[in-house]
Amino acid sequence: MSLLEVLEPLGRWSRDGVPAGLATLVRAQRSAPRRPGARFAVNDAGELAGSVSSGCIEGDLHEHLRQILAGGQPRLLSYGITDEMAAEVGLACGGEIEVFADRYVADDPTWAALREAIERSRPALLMTGISGRLEGRRLLAVEGDEPVGTLESDQGGAGLIERARPLLDSGSTDLLEIVDGGESAAVFVEPVLPPPRLAIVGASPVAASLCHLAAFVGFEVFVIDPRGAFLSPEAFPDAARILEAWPDEGLEEVGLDRFASVVVLAHDRKLDLPALEAALGAGCRFVGQIGGKRTQRLRREALADLGMEESEIARVRGPVGLDIGSDTPEEIALAILAEVVAVQHGRA
Repeated sequence: MSLLEVLEPLGRWSRDGVPAGLATLVRAQRSAPRRPGARFAVNDAGELAGSVSSGCIEGDLHEHLRQILAGGQPRLLSYGITDEMAAEVGLACGGEIEVFADRYVADDPTWAALREAIERSRPALLMTGISGRLEGRRLLAVEGDEPVGTLESDQGGAGLIERARPLLDSGSTDLLEIVDGGESAAVFVEPVLPPPRLAIVGASPVAASLCHLAAFVGFEVFVIDPRGAFLSPEAFPDAARILEAWPDEGLEEVGLDRFASVVVLAHDRKLDLPALEAALGAGCRFVGQIGGKRTQRLRREALADLGMEESEIARVRGPVGLDIGSDTPEEIALAILAEVVAVQHGRA
């Protein structure tokens, strides 16, 4: 999560009494190097954290943030590149971005509520006004809690939250145009989601490689198998937890929800079916099943016999993994993780 790149240093600088400025990437088009939500922070002592362009414009942003720290106003900055401006500040990749630069207000209650939501793994929506009277104001909506912040408009905070709520499921950011004081204003909305979780059912060489790769890219990985002999801790050193349990029991202990991913690698009907049924029943974002066409057909027929709707069964991705010609356990794991990440970002 891009926010994590700056939250820790911002908190540390605040505790040390050092003022800081914060730049947020709010719009990106074409081949911009980072996604909206990326952040770049500068403190009054010249220390830096994060990035919004992987180096293309950070030098210019640094100057803008220092000006804001010296008493300047928040500003929405646009960057791009054309043949005429190739020698000026811009994006060498040819993209176009907009960045909102503002002072970091440490005692804004939104930041404390945001840190608590992240620590508790609670899904939330963070909204930042970037124009008009709402410029620099924020609102945090955590599922199940009262909203925190000062961002209100003619539409009211509740109306804004309802418009933004679908972003929790898509995982994408958006710029919402709203009316405030009879004038239009823009609000940048981003979902703040728990760390991605991956439950692997079936301890195997592919599972061991998948556990390692997924943990490396930031997933919290759980490995589930009732066969204790297969669950060597040495084979899964990167797992958050190893559960010697039947799939339905283990997945219940993991706590599935719509943000979780489940990959079934057991290749054993008595393990596959309860795992698939539990994952589909919980509405998991990704449900994958290893095995060839015959295995896929048999598992789908068995799920139908259990009374599952065809629309639900169709959500099972199998044979799991992108078709990249995988052969070894490591390559198969790479193909599986690539598909999980693609679905996570709405690309598959």
